[in-house]
Amino acid sequence: MLNITVGDVKQYFYCPRIVYFNYLMSDFRPVTYKMEEGKLRESEEERLEKRRTLSRFGFPSPDKAEHKISKVFHLKLSSTSLGLSGLLDMALIKDDEVIPVDFKDGSFSKGEIVSLHHKYQLMGYGLLLEETYKRKSIKGFIHSLEDGKTKSVYFSEGAKMFLKGKLRKIREMILDEEFPDETRYRGRCRECEFSPICKG
Repeated sequence: MLNITVGDVKQYFYCPRIVYFNYLMSDFRPVTYKMEEGKLRESEEERLEKRRTLSRFGFPSPDKAEHKISKVFHLKLSSTSLGLSGLLDMALIKDDEVIPVDFKDGSFSKGEIVSLHHKYQLMGYGLLLEETYKRKSIKGFIHSLEDGKTKSVYFSEGAKMFLKGKLRKIREMILDEEFPDETRYRGRCRECEFSPICKG
């Protein structure tokens, strides 16, 4: 089975052509300044996060908590059955639950809901955590490195099944070399590094 990454899931929901170009025209993809800057910011966030409490995730302080919650950083995850892998920024590990936390390089605008590509990226991490720890993953958090806000995302069983179907579709697109439709949100094309070769 072709292994894909959680990053591919995010890109597919943002614009499926990005995944197509990454796999089938991989020599073209440049490393942008924003990519490098994002890595540096995530490293700094991890350093700060190790000293923070869990209050922004809705959990009590350690001395008041019934059960211990562990933080695990920079977690490499992989599932043969899902054909999926990823590198998660942070996981919160409870006795009966595993919670992915993804650091987002950017800010949430006022009243912004979590976008689909971030939602299903986070859910992909949730599926991987479930397999790794043999515990349920029913929610996750996205933390903005820009404005410090944290938003929660809940994972229904129906949404998990939908995502598993999309994993098969992504894999088929790559293996069959099927050129997908472009995103409906054409504003996303302006800063896309693939715009010179995209015929959309």
